[in-house]
Amino acid sequence: MKVDSADNKTGRTGKEQYLEILVFFVLCLFMISPLVQTVREFIAPHKETPFGPLRTYPNTIGIINVLAAIVAILLWGLLLLHVKREWQQGRKPKVFLPLAVFGALALWIYISQTVNGFTEIAYVGDNYRSESLFTFILYLIGYFFLGVVLQSDRLRKALCIVFLGTNLIIGILVLIGYFTSPLEVFSDSEGVAAIFHQFNHYGYYLVLAILVSAALFIAAGEQVWLRVLCAVVFVTDNVILILNNTFGCYLAVIAALVFGTAVVIIGRRNRGEIIRALIVCGAFVVITVSMHLFNHSAAKDVTKLVDDIGNIAADDEKAKNAGTGRWLLWTLTVDHIKERPVFGWGVDGIEEQLRAGTNGMNDRPHNEYLQWSVFFGIPAGLLYFAGLCFVMFGMFPRIRKTDSVSLACFIASAGYIASSFVGNTMYYTAPFFFIILGMVCRDRFYAK
Repeated sequence: MKVDSADNKTGRTGKEQYLEILVFFVLCLFMISPLVQTVREFIAPHKETPFGPLRTYPNTIGIINVLAAIVAILLWGLLLLHVKREWQQGRKPKVFLPLAVFGALALWIYISQTVNGFTEIAYVGDNYRSESLFTFILYLIGYFFLGVVLQSDRLRKALCIVFLGTNLIIGILVLIGYFTSPLEVFSDSEGVAAIFHQFNHYGYYLVLAILVSAALFIAAGEQVWLRVLCAVVFVTDNVILILNNTFGCYLAVIAALVFGTAVVIIGRRNRGEIIRALIVCGAFVVITVSMHLFNHSAAKDVTKLVDDIGNIAADDEKAKNAGTGRWLLWTLTVDHIKERPVFGWGVDGIEEQLRAGTNGMNDRPHNEYLQWSVFFGIPAGLLYFAGLCFVMFGMFPRIRKTDSVSLACFIASAGYIASSFVGNTMYYTAPFFFIILGMVCRDRFYAK
């Protein structure tokens, strides 16, 4: 039975509606987690211990992860019962390909880790990223799955508003700290990073917020208050993104805005949306130029990128430093993939090798596609890529009639996918992407 897109036409039972509220609650907890952690640090700043600063963020996310896992297990059980009933009644259940592929990937990475052995990092993650085998599996069949099964128009839009509202509060605090005196609550973050530990991580978060706000501004219908919120978030976050100086994320926003504008012009063909899409692109240019006039410019990064590409093309010795050392990381990672192409090295299994190859500077590939492949083997990398393709390409036939939230999540997912070419997964950022990626699929999920 296919789920109808309108809340008052779905025929959902009271039990199903309560389950959706439960899903919304768990996802909402993750959406507000950066603000929760910020408040937590305001009230009780972490203390120094003999082992370094006491990090509470993994505890915050860990609690939410457990709740997400419990709800996901409950819903998976109900889904399997539904499939069983369909078979018993002589009806062949329709397969939702993205979920099937990510389910197969979750199984494969468990097998991969079994082959490589269950190390301490596999159980609990390292001290910095806190990503364990459980975390990676939860991304795929937990957060993505919960994003898919959240069907209610009102709850989906409310989740986006919670995401943007949380983002705006944090952004205002960041700007206050940047232009006045640094806030103690952000003092342990590297660069302009808010509560996140490193500016690149904040950049991934900003990419999603900028693009959700842009797409909702374009397609939010007549809800003026929502457009105002989106406009404020868009401007605030773009200013912060330039101050943040994560060039890969800046390029990802450009790529996604161009992509989103093309989608609106070619696929949607709505005059009002086209005008608003052009306004969004114009605002991005104005913000960039304005920040350049105040000596916050991406021009040097563009010049550096051109030089890096030239060095790579010429096979120059300087190529290893391209992309702030990413080219060297990528070539080292490819060599390690060749050594164990089927099952990979397990969670963070090449940490020591990458540290040795980069003089202790890096321990991950800084490319999520290479990361999945080197951790869990080439089959895992291919499954991950296939899952993304099924989600994203499955939207094109529906572009013209899709709802505003699905469109926003589609464009935001495109931006994150672009940024992930130069980034790593992190325990407090990757779930945002998988939730939003799941929300792209609302009108393609056939079983409750």
